[in-house]
Amino acid sequence: MLVGLGLIVASIVLAGQRDPGMDSTVYQGGALAVLRGDPLYESLRIPPPWEDLPFTYPPIAAILFIPLAPLPMHVVWGVMAALCALALGITMRHSLGSLLRREPPTWAVNILAVLPFALQPVWSTVGLGQINLLLMALVMVDVLAVRRYGGILIGVAAAIKLTPLIFIPHLLLTRRWADAARATATFLVLQGIGWLMLPTDSLRFWTGAIMAGNGDRTHEAANQSLNGLVQRLTGGAPDALAISLALGVLCLAVHAILVRALHAHDQPLAALLTTAFCGLLVSPVTWTHHWVWVVPLCVLMGYRAVLRNPSLGGLLILVLVAFSVDFRLFVPIGDRLELSWTMLETLVGNAYLVAAVVVGAAAIMLVAARAQPRFDGSIPAQRQPEQTAQLTQSV
Repeated sequence: MLVGLGLIVASIVLAGQRDPGMDSTVYQGGALAVLRGDPLYESLRIPPPWEDLPFTYPPIAAILFIPLAPLPMHVVWGVMAALCALALGITMRHSLGSLLRREPPTWAVNILAVLPFALQPVWSTVGLGQINLLLMALVMVDVLAVRRYGGILIGVAAAIKLTPLIFIPHLLLTRRWADAARATATFLVLQGIGWLMLPTDSLRFWTGAIMAGNGDRTHEAANQSLNGLVQRLTGGAPDALAISLALGVLCLAVHAILVRALHAHDQPLAALLTTAFCGLLVSPVTWTHHWVWVVPLCVLMGYRAVLRNPSLGGLLILVLVAFSVDFRLFVPIGDRLELSWTMLETLVGNAYLVAAVVVGAAAIMLVAARAQPRFDGSIPAQRQPEQTAQLTQSV
């Protein structure tokens, strides 16, 4: 993590002569709009080349971004980038800790926190000044580390960006009833504060802006969700959204079964990642930089491949290749060209989705194989506690 932070500091120095991150500028623009009394969901007063970008987050997010308001734009980007590096360190620590069942060595965390900068979702998140990595770290700490008053960090993450709401059902599926209640209450309280402070903006967001933020862009290759896939496959047909919703319901049902099974086998990280990737798939818009959850996935797969199941090495290579290269370099994009892709272009242009489906299918087969009873005609002996522990650790 320290090396990663050093790289970020060097980037901040260079950024002084360049355009700042696109999304960090929007965050600052939203905060400035609150301080100026400007409407949040009209054109923000931010400098070129980002002046036409909308603010797509709930009003409470703009309020929470106010500490960014007085800073120079490139410093805002630098702050977000440094937070990204810190969040990667937190993610690595808790991913390894969940697998090792103990505090991981500091040297291992520091080294592994640098490697994800080679993944497209990570370096694009850093370049944009996005908040994805920070939200992921909040969720991971809440689910994997917090023992008392859990759910609050998930509520905060969901209040800033609505997609982490899917982790409230995760808490319910893993029987963390009180944590789910706290997450819901935290989310509602923060949104209530947004209503009290910015009633007009809140009314506009919840009655229209919530669906209009990304405009007519769901067909773009960068949208690696089920909805984006269906939009591209159907050429943007009128019933594409209905098909996407049906696929989303199926995905949620499979997700619930997997999470319950993994939780029963005491696999909290695998269960959490199942929910995270389900959320990425069912969201109407999932840009490539949202797929930062591939970082703990690689940690999990690498650990299992080295110590438990070498056959996972091939899947890990597939994931690393898919998420290290920007697949959009190899397919025609822009001017709605995505709607007329060939079969090969469709395969390449949906690389994240293909990788997610392959890994998901492998997870389903592994869970099913572990749950399948074996019968050889004899009465099974009572399983010893150490055998049970070995079984749960091998899933």
